[in-house]
Amino acid sequence: MIELRRADAAPLSANLETDPVRRMADAMLHIAGGGRTVDRDAIALMGFSAAEIDRYGVEARDLANARQSGRQSGPDA
Repeated sequence: MIELRRADAAPLSANLETDPVRRMADAMLHIAGGGRTVDRDAIALMGFSAAEIDRYGVEARDLANARQSGRQSGPDA
């Protein structure tokens, strides 16, 4: 039997990233982490429109590069 109950915690969607630049930077890091080339086609396959790529792509690229550099410049680098 299926029973519908209220969730005690905030719904999962409340924890999702909404900033398009951060979402695109995350997608870029995911693409690069899989060993693939980060280009317009790869970003579009992650669900971003051409207009979003045009508007946020450069800023997202810079953020992704900064995040990646931050990971590589740790104590073991």
